[in-house]
Amino acid sequence: MMPRPKLNRFLLLLACIGIALYAGITALYGLQTEEAPAGENPSITKAQAAEHASTFINERYAIKGSNSFVAYQSKKERSGYLQKEHLSESYDAAFGKRYPLDYYQVNVSDSKKNRQFEVEINYTDGAVIGWREVYNAESESALISKQKADIMAKQEMRARGLDPDDMKAIDKTEDAAQKNSGLVLYYEKQSQPMGEAKLQVRTQFDEKNLVGYTVLFSLPASHLDWLDAQDHSASVMTWVSMGFSILMTIAAIVLIIIYRKQMRFRSGLLLTAIFLAIYIANNFNMYPAFRLISGGGPSAEFATWATIIFMNVLAVGLAISLYFSLVAGNGLWNSMGQPKWPTWKEHRYGTELFYGMGRGYLLALFILGIQQVLFYTGDVKFDVWAVNDPTDSVLNMVEPRLFPLMAWVAAISEEATYRLLGIILFKKLFRNNFIAILIPSVIWAASHTQYPIYPVYTRLIEVTIIGIILGYVFLKYGFITAVFAHACMDSILMGMSLFSLGHVSDVLCGILYLLLPAIVGYFLTWLHGKRRGPLIPGEPPPRLGAL
Repeated sequence: MMPRPKLNRFLLLLACIGIALYAGITALYGLQTEEAPAGENPSITKAQAAEHASTFINERYAIKGSNSFVAYQSKKERSGYLQKEHLSESYDAAFGKRYPLDYYQVNVSDSKKNRQFEVEINYTDGAVIGWREVYNAESESALISKQKADIMAKQEMRARGLDPDDMKAIDKTEDAAQKNSGLVLYYEKQSQPMGEAKLQVRTQFDEKNLVGYTVLFSLPASHLDWLDAQDHSASVMTWVSMGFSILMTIAAIVLIIIYRKQMRFRSGLLLTAIFLAIYIANNFNMYPAFRLISGGGPSAEFATWATIIFMNVLAVGLAISLYFSLVAGNGLWNSMGQPKWPTWKEHRYGTELFYGMGRGYLLALFILGIQQVLFYTGDVKFDVWAVNDPTDSVLNMVEPRLFPLMAWVAAISEEATYRLLGIILFKKLFRNNFIAILIPSVIWAASHTQYPIYPVYTRLIEVTIIGIILGYVFLKYGFITAVFAHACMDSILMGMSLFSLGHVSDVLCGILYLLLPAIVGYFLTWLHGKRRGPLIPGEPPPRLGAL
């Protein structure tokens, strides 16, 4: 028998506040005149992009692309600079159509001639933005003369809408990834700069032909240095978070050994298995993203699979850590007489699950509203900006519709580590609830600073605040509610990310993910009710408290 829904007025009020805040801030964003560039969604498929790229390379070099790999790519550094300097609108008007910040990158290779090209395709109209040869096993050692190369470069620039007289030849050092790529000449546009950034063209030649034409924007050294410092700070915070998380796992193992008679070793097996299965599936699903990171050349495929194998080994390690967190955290709370996670055998489990699901949705709506306020405050008061990260995009997944399942990976692992285990560890050390919630929240937040949101400290503050909210949710309502609140929040965000793909099936799938926590909660509650017998003598009756 299903429990009767009984809404908690306080949580309902919080949910209404969250919805109002989210809607209000979204409206304020809509009133802003300047928006981040690259706001258009793809209008062509990856298959169409591959066809455009292969046709171009075939017509240009008489090479039939027998193999092609397509990935979503973004000019992250350029996008960040434009946002930081409030130049996004100017760039979009002057260069956005010809040189979009987001595009498809197509690797076209011909195994017979051992040549490979990297072609940039505008994903709104299929136009070729630029290209370069990344591998040529048959390239001769002799180079084309600089004079002839200069003539060919200027002809290409004119054909692509640039005035050669406005382009000045410059010296520029090639990075390590571009060395040994034949003769390379750079040109810089003298007019129409974007702040301190100027349009540049990189041209690449083999012994006879132009084999590369890429449009760049030179960013000021001060911005690049600031960006490097920010990324370094994020890396340090991530490593610090990882270090503390490992120490927490070690503490969990020690406490399991000490209090082994009070531990329920079967309690965390199912959640650990769910975590590991979804995580490993997601690693295979991210093949395009890992392939993009591996770059071009003949070793790219090997590097991609090596990365996937490494990530799966890492997933196993994280699953082991999760299991220890679940067992130790649950056992320690039970030893204190403050159970936070009922077992399946307990009669009240179904009721706790049903109400936890309902509370989770209400709390998720409140947290999303708070998060939106934090984003807007950072944007307006602290010049916070974010860029698209191709390695995390649904456009770089084998099956984007599987991505929102990762909401459960985050909810299970993070609530187990930083709430179920973390709070009790620091509660024993400091005897103070706020400190016990704050410290693991900061540790958790530090692991999120490598998302491309700048300045990076703002991400630390934002996630810490959310962690504090989830910490008090855990103390008041228990582990199940905390997991559902986290899962509902991430399912809503990840499910909505499918809406941008544009297809009806993707939108319907996104809606399904928005409802998935309710489906899971309702099904497990029903299943528990079917499996459980009468109340066990001496067992406390189920709590019939409100959602």
